[in-house]
Amino acid sequence: MKKILPAAAAVAAALIVFFIYLKLTGSGQEQLSLWYAEEQFPSSAMEELAERYLSRHGGADCRLVLRSFSSEAELAAAFESERPDLLLCSYTRAASLGSRGLLGSVELADSDYLPAIEEALPFAGRSFFPLGSRSPILAYNAAILEEAGISPEFDSFEDFMEKAGEYKERTGLPFFSAESLLPLLSSCCGSLGYRLVGDPKKDGLSQDFTSIYNSLASAALDGSFLPPGEDRLDLAAAGLLPLVVLDAPRTDALPEGLGYAPLPLPQSGRQVYVSDILGFAVTGANSYALPQARDFALWLRDSFSQKDVLALGLIPASSSSEVEAASNLELILIESWQEAEALLYPPLGVFTENRRDMEKALCRALDLLY
Repeated sequence: MKKILPAAAAVAAALIVFFIYLKLTGSGQEQLSLWYAEEQFPSSAMEELAERYLSRHGGADCRLVLRSFSSEAELAAAFESERPDLLLCSYTRAASLGSRGLLGSVELADSDYLPAIEEALPFAGRSFFPLGSRSPILAYNAAILEEAGISPEFDSFEDFMEKAGEYKERTGLPFFSAESLLPLLSSCCGSLGYRLVGDPKKDGLSQDFTSIYNSLASAALDGSFLPPGEDRLDLAAAGLLPLVVLDAPRTDALPEGLGYAPLPLPQSGRQVYVSDILGFAVTGANSYALPQARDFALWLRDSFSQKDVLALGLIPASSSSEVEAASNLELILIESWQEAEALLYPPLGVFTENRRDMEKALCRALDLLY
């Protein structure tokens, strides 16, 4: 009798699990888990994304289960013991997971996802489905520029810096600042074909890097460039600063009186450069969820427009989608990136790891100059 009881308990447990499985699958309900870090996207944006996806599938028959983490480090720690079906992350992170065999393959046999990007990114359109990149952009105070007789549309980075010097000479005030320095540096250097390493000594050997860095340092020295800070957008909104380089388009509305404009790139630069691209990676944790992951990817391709991508604070990864009822801001952004010769999406490796130390070193140098 004693031997029968443990065996009966085991059978009963197995039956309970089986009936739970039947209840979930027999009801037609499908679950798809999605993890993301709040430092990349706010919860409100992700919840709206989930609602739109679920409304497309009738809601009751499909569940998109969201799990948020305050930081990428917290998400990575949880990933060691548990895996989602989908992970919102950068391509660099997806490529790292792919090299460890932790991505699942979701082939979209009927058509390619984004052919141009798929050529550059080995996992794109199979295990990684890109949305866009957090490219830096200008926010400007329209009233200040109008009073100064300056258009927010600059011919080049050199033209922008020349006007910055003229404004300082005329008014005695700085012309622009930035939320942080690296997105501005990496975009300008990348457009010239140079990718930041993350080591100031090594980067200092590049003529492209030194030309951009020295122009910013000179502008800080003469007072036309106010070194980066968290309050710079507030200064522009208060009428104390004409322009601010934002790390990315904001998902919330800009303060009244401020507008967006594309970041001017060096005159000899021919490409819009982005440090990394964000999208959804299929982790391959649950093979039964791969059909749902494929359905999600198809929905992204067919239903998610450039306007939606911009609303998330991203520059669209492709210019193939049509824009419906786009605002002037969105049209400006889209047209600017459509006219570019190419988009680059390189994994940055060491640069990503060392960017904080490099940021501090460069800002210290600018502070000393200023």
